[in-house]
Amino acid sequence: MNGSMDPDTEYSATVWKHFHTPSNAGEFLAGTAGVLNGEAGARQHGRAVAFQLQVTADGQVADCRYRVYGCPVTIALCSLTSEALKGQPLTAAAAYSVVSLAEQLGLPAEKHAAAITVEDAIRSAAGRYNSHVQPLAAATEFTYRA
Repeated sequence: MNGSMDPDTEYSATVWKHFHTPSNAGEFLAGTAGVLNGEAGARQHGRAVAFQLQVTADGQVADCRYRVYGCPVTIALCSLTSEALKGQPLTAAAAYSVVSLAEQLGLPAEKHAAAITVEDAIRSAAGRYNSHVQPLAAATEFTYRA
């Protein structure tokens, strides 16, 4: 593909841009402090998202990563969402509406399931946060409870 957009498509230039050059794709190195992992969807159903939120000791989202399997919309929504969540309080990240983002992008209603999958992965990650932080001499780590 040469990077040009198909004029017959129903997706915006923003969706295609984030599909072709997604931001923050990948995952944090094992052992990275403050990383919360969440997953949603299933490959056998055509869409799976694993989202990672790196959260500071004061509950801010410092960085995001994701792994995604799905259509261009799912990939673009992960990319756009990862950009939007950086610097936000974890509570705002957990409440972020990817469905509203899909509506703003003019995506067809049948693609809102992709947005729900991304939302579910983010909420799964955010749900792992434990507000009790154990300070260490050299660094801060989170204590997680199941």
